[in-house]
Amino acid sequence: MKSSAGARPSSTAPEPPTASRGRWARARAWMAGGLWPRGAEEIARLLASSPPEAPGTLVGTVQALLGRRGWRLSSRTLRGRARFLVRRAGAGRALFELALEPRDGTAFGTAASLVPMFRLRFSLGPGLRPEEQADCKEFSAALGLLLEWLRGRTEAGAGPAAAERHEGRRGNELLLRTTFVCNQRCPFCFVPLTPRPDDPARIERVLEDLPRPPGPREILTLSGGEPTADPNLLRIIRFARRKGFRRFGLQTNGVLLARAGLLERLVRLGVVDYMISFHSHKPELYDRLTGSRGHFPDAVAGLRKLIRTRPCRVTVNVVVNAHNHQDLPALIGFLGRLCADIPRRRRPGVYFSMINEIGHLQAPSWTVDLERVAPHLRQAVARCQREGLPVQPFTGESSFPLCLLSRPSRYASARDLPQDRLRYAEDFSGEAGAVGRAKRPLCRRCAYDLKCAGVPAAYARRFGLGALRMPRAARRAGGTHD
Repeated sequence: MKSSAGARPSSTAPEPPTASRGRWARARAWMAGGLWPRGAEEIARLLASSPPEAPGTLVGTVQALLGRRGWRLSSRTLRGRARFLVRRAGAGRALFELALEPRDGTAFGTAASLVPMFRLRFSLGPGLRPEEQADCKEFSAALGLLLEWLRGRTEAGAGPAAAERHEGRRGNELLLRTTFVCNQRCPFCFVPLTPRPDDPARIERVLEDLPRPPGPREILTLSGGEPTADPNLLRIIRFARRKGFRRFGLQTNGVLLARAGLLERLVRLGVVDYMISFHSHKPELYDRLTGSRGHFPDAVAGLRKLIRTRPCRVTVNVVVNAHNHQDLPALIGFLGRLCADIPRRRRPGVYFSMINEIGHLQAPSWTVDLERVAPHLRQAVARCQREGLPVQPFTGESSFPLCLLSRPSRYASARDLPQDRLRYAEDFSGEAGAVGRAKRPLCRRCAYDLKCAGVPAAYARRFGLGALRMPRAARRAGGTHD
C-alpha cells in the first residue's frame, strides 16, 4: 500500500507530540538552537514522564524500546557535550552511553550534507549479552531519528563551505565544498546555492582546522555548488597541497572543463578523480534537468576531453528521476559511442544515483516510484556491460536498493553501510516519513541488508515500499543478521 501517494511532503518538522506539547516544543527549540545539553536533559525527562505515544510515532517507538527491556533513560553533560545514559531499572551503572557528537572536521554531517548535524556515539558497558547489544543499536537508531526530527532538519541550510565526512564509494571520505555558486539549477539538488564565491581565506582556515594531517592515500574531494565556477579553486588546491594533500577528486557538471588550459592545470595539481554529473543525452531534457540553457554542447565537450586526458579516472553520475528513467539504456548507449575509440580499461565508470532525502522533500514531482525505475535500471546496467562501462558499486548515501538489480552480489558494497538512521516498517506516513531512511521488515532477512542503506523515508511516505523485494539469491542464501 502506498502512503500519501502524490501528496507533497512538508518541508518543516511535524508538530511535537500532543502530550506535553509545550515541553516538547521547548526541547525542540533548544535542539534547533544548538543548546544540545539542555535539549537532551528535557528529552530524557519527557520520555520518562510523558504518557505513552502511539507506537508508530518516533516518540512512541523510543518509549516502547525502553519499556521492552525495562530501561531508564537519563542525561548528563560532560566537557560541554550531552550524553544519554541507559540503565536497567534499579541499577546504578549505565548499560551504555550515547554521546551527542557535533559536526567537526572528523564527524559526519554539515548544513549541506546528506547526513545529520550530529551522531550518537556508543560507549557500551561490560557484560552486555548479544541480544542486549542488538537492542542498544535499535534504540540508538530510534533516538537519533527522534533528535533529528525535533531539531527540524529536513532540508539543507545555507551556510559557508565546510569539510564534511561522507559515506562514499571508498568508505569514510573527506569532501570540501569550496563554493555554493553554481552555473546550473538542478531542481533536485540538495545544496543551498549563493550568488557569490566564499572567501578563500575562510576555506583555508577550514583546512587548517582539520584535526589531523591527511594520510598518504587520503583523497580530498572538491565539490560545491560547481567548483570549476569558483575563481579561487586553484588557489585552494595549492593551499591544500601545502597542508599535505596530494590526491584530489572533483565533483563537477563538466561544462567549464572544455575551457582551454583548465583541465591541464587541475591535473598538474593532482586532481585525477572526477565525478561528472550527466543526466541526459537529449539536449532539451538536459537543459530541463539542469535548469540551464544551451549547456549541453559544452557538457559533452568537457566529458569527451576528460575521458581522453591521462591520468584522469572518470565516473559519470546519473541522477535518476521521473523524467529520465526510461531513457537510461539509451543514455548508456550515447556514453558508449562517446568513448568508442578509448580502450576499455580506460573508459569511464557509471554511478546511478537516487534522488536523496532533501530532493524528495523539495522537488517531489521529480521523484519516481522504484517499481517504474527497476526495469530500465536493469537494462541500463546490462548495456553498461556491453559498452565496457564499469558500473560503480551501489554504495553511499544516494544508492538504489540492491534488490532492484538482477545480480545484486556483483554491485554490492564490500563493507557494511551505516544503519543508524534507518527504520524497518511498512507505514511511513506522517512523522515517520519526515527524517531518516526506510526499509521493510522483510529486509532484515535479506543477505544484503547490511550492504544497503534503504530509501529516504520521504520516498516511503510518497510511494510506499512495495518495490523492495528480497532478491532470489538472497532468499536462497537465507541471510539474516537478527
